[in-house]
Amino acid sequence: MKKTEPEPQIIDYSRLMDLRVDYALKVFIEGNPELLISLLNAIFANAKIKRVVKKTFIKNPNLNKKATEDKLSILDIRAELEDGTDVLIEMHLHGISQIKAKIIRSWARAHSEELEAGQSYTSQPPTIAIAFVDGPVEPIEKPKTATDKIHNVYMIMNKEDNTILSDAMELHFINMKAFAKAINEANSISITEVKEDMFAYWLSVITEKEINNKNIIETARKEKEEIQMAVSAIAQQSEDKYIRQAYQRRKDEIYFFNLELEQSNHKLRQSEQEKQRITAENEILRKKLAELEARIK
Repeated sequence: MKKTEPEPQIIDYSRLMDLRVDYALKVFIEGNPELLISLLNAIFANAKIKRVVKKTFIKNPNLNKKATEDKLSILDIRAELEDGTDVLIEMHLHGISQIKAKIIRSWARAHSEELEAGQSYTSQPPTIAIAFVDGPVEPIEKPKTATDKIHNVYMIMNKEDNTILSDAMELHFINMKAFAKAINEANSISITEVKEDMFAYWLSVITEKEINNKNIIETARKEKEEIQMAVSAIAQQSEDKYIRQAYQRRKDEIYFFNLELEQSNHKLRQSEQEKQRITAENEILRKKLAELEARIK
């Protein structure tokens, strides 16, 4: 008698934690290190970078402020590859106005921390920063098509011939909003913007809250064992009372921080506009005064 495969468990997607909240991603990765390997391999494969991850572990997986000027605690999700390469993973659910500066700063901190006493600069392994972001991160000089690109990779290179100066810095920006938009428009996991299927499968899990047709994720579960394991793990963790409470607190903290930041930026813009208005009015008055003085003379 032919053995039949067990049917995947029925998933209530409305109950799943949002992996775009860094705490949920941290809990998921800590409990499933083998799935982190699959995710990282998919990211590198999509970027056509010849790097295979075989071993990872989480470094400093706690909420802590990296400096006194940081207003929101940073969840430091980091892994190390077998060759010593350090990988920093950050999840940014809200706001991207300062993302470039934040990620470069995070990379610099991580890279400087890895240099041990007595170690030569040339022997220090590279540091890779992977940032999942909620929109486009525009380079200084951007191609016209850069806005909706899902996966951008930046390195230190010569501007004229694109030769790489050093592999010490490698920054990956993954635009979750662009991915969800492309998937929803195509109503399929197969989209031209993604080169590697496994990368698309993983992003469908990470951006699940933005995917309209959950059958897309159901198909991914049936086709890829890692995706089936991932969704099952998230579902199980989502039902844990204490994990759920900590997740909700972190989600609220991120939301209200970014709300306060946006309100502050709005006030700053209003102040700048008011300053420009007063300057323009003063200039008009100055010109009128000059005209009046000329008539009197």
